[in-house]
Amino acid sequence: MKIRFDDIPEDGLRLSFSGDEDFLADAVKTISISGDVKIDPHIRGKIDIIRSDEDVLFSGAVVGSMRLRCSRCLSDFTVEKEMNLDLRLRGGGLAAQFQHSAEQQDADVVFVEASELDPAELILQELLLDIPMKPLCREECPGLCPKCGALKGSPECKCGDQKEIDRRWEALASLKRKRDDEARS
Repeated sequence: MKIRFDDIPEDGLRLSFSGDEDFLADAVKTISISGDVKIDPHIRGKIDIIRSDEDVLFSGAVVGSMRLRCSRCLSDFTVEKEMNLDLRLRGGGLAAQFQHSAEQQDADVVFVEASELDPAELILQELLLDIPMKPLCREECPGLCPKCGALKGSPECKCGDQKEIDRRWEALASLKRKRDDEARS
């Protein structure tokens, strides 16, 4: 769903999302997303689109969910993100961006190639920008055991109970055991 800047009425547009429609489905198909990230195309919220001089103000709040892979334990988990959007868009693409950069130093304008916008693409891009660099299923996630590959502390991982001594330190460890045995006797 593309909206031409010139077609935005004086009083603006309001888009409402109940979560029933798959609003982001087409945008998800056009934007390349890593295999570890799955975006749910159903979102909830409201967006106001208002034309102001040469700019279009795109503001509101949406809630979207995505399926991510934990960077510690590699399990998939779903997270819901609430985003407040406040973008100022301007048509003209790179040429307008270079002219704007030369005239002003503020960077709060997003330049779009044509004089139209796709709300789904903008929302999806903002959702993707909100993905953490190292997603965690939970803050206390212990991660995988480097020895057996199971989740640390799980019933499958018995490695936490065993203390493995580096063979280079075996002689020192035997001396320590011998000293401890002598101290007990």
